[in-house]
Amino acid sequence: MDPEEHGAVRDSFAELAAIAAGPNRAGDDPAGADPAGTDLAGSDRGRTGPGSGLARKDDHALDVGDAAEPTLAPLLLHSLSDLREIWVPLIEAAGARSVAEIGSESGVTTSLLVDLLRRGGGGRLVVVDPDPGVAPTSGGGLDVQVIRGYSPQALDGHAPTDAYLIDGDHNYATVHGELTAIADAVARFSRSYFPLVVLHDVGWPAGRRDQYYNPDRVPADARQPHSWDVGVEIDDPGVVRGGFRGMGAFAWALTEGGPRNGVRTAIEDFVAEHSDLRFFTVAPIFGLGVVVDRRAPWARRIADLLTPWVSNRLLSRMERNRVDLYLHVLRLQDAAAAMARARQREWSRLDDERSRLAALELEHLHRIGQLEHELAALRRREAEDAERAVHGHRPAADADEPRLRQVARIAGSALRSRLGPTGQERLARVQTRIADTGTARTALPALRRRPSAPARGGPSDPGAPPPG
Repeated sequence: MDPEEHGAVRDSFAELAAIAAGPNRAGDDPAGADPAGTDLAGSDRGRTGPGSGLARKDDHALDVGDAAEPTLAPLLLHSLSDLREIWVPLIEAAGARSVAEIGSESGVTTSLLVDLLRRGGGGRLVVVDPDPGVAPTSGGGLDVQVIRGYSPQALDGHAPTDAYLIDGDHNYATVHGELTAIADAVARFSRSYFPLVVLHDVGWPAGRRDQYYNPDRVPADARQPHSWDVGVEIDDPGVVRGGFRGMGAFAWALTEGGPRNGVRTAIEDFVAEHSDLRFFTVAPIFGLGVVVDRRAPWARRIADLLTPWVSNRLLSRMERNRVDLYLHVLRLQDAAAAMARARQREWSRLDDERSRLAALELEHLHRIGQLEHELAALRRREAEDAERAVHGHRPAADADEPRLRQVARIAGSALRSRLGPTGQERLARVQTRIADTGTARTALPALRRRPSAPARGGPSDPGAPPPG
């Protein structure tokens, strides 16, 4: 990460509850808990050694308790089970012998609840999920009831439990409906106070923005405009092309904030309708919410346990930093994926260009072969034409020569009969010169067919005719 990006992430640290989840409702105190009772009885804070979960190394305390524990997603903690150090003590402090889990995810939280109830001597576990991944069996003092259905409708008619863990669909209509169904069960079965309720995803991104796994299950008048193809960024009330997105698994409301939008808004609206309820929030891992009835005998103990966690600015900064870094990782992944797609497109283009050039090369080689064949034929024709140009008139001359000689003898005889001795001598010399000229004409084609003429001043060819 370059210095500018590092500075941007560093400067983005802020309290998640104030920035991502929005301001507290009017009338709520900042901590959401009684100011008194901040010290915890039997606290391990500041203690090291056996049973403390801390070890000493070079005078520094190291938390080694969970060092070897695997997480569901090493890159991004997201499960309610990752917040067990907070909510398990709350359920124990409430003395809950019956617990309902709404939304069982991978079954890790279910296993934690099974262990919790069995440690306390048994109890009743109700798992509400349309398709629970892990369904424990009854036995060993534990009564397990699995309700395969969607809440809040799946809660109708069932007796309330001592505590609820809610981590189902993260939208206003569903969460408000679940809390209303619990209140109806409390009234129907004449319970004296509201059960302990622990809810997940009260922070960013679902605290103030609806998230839909199945929008058709939400009434149209309670459903926000949404899209499956967008993502969200912290501090951006709209949507983006990248960001934190469901990749087809869920849809986001197009706008953050406003009435009847988000998990936290649903809880705040419900609590505002019931004066005896208090609402606490804890920042890490997308936010944990706790609803406590003031009238419950364990209310004070729950407030004391929550005091170190709620409105903890350090935890808020760490959660903000965690979300910022995860969004930065998503941006890096998106950039790498875009680069890979661009590289793939370039490879495809180069493959197409290579194929085109290979086809063009074959076409050119074929044309070159044709032209070489045509050139060879043309050269053969030119050689034949030159040969015919040299020897074209020789057959006619050879055919006329006997007749011309006969005419010459007759003419010579007639001429000699008319000439005296001197005239005959002159005629003989003329005939000799004519004979020499004929010899030269016969030798001329042979000289033309020779590779080269002798250099001037060089040795003479003994077969060449003498100069005329």
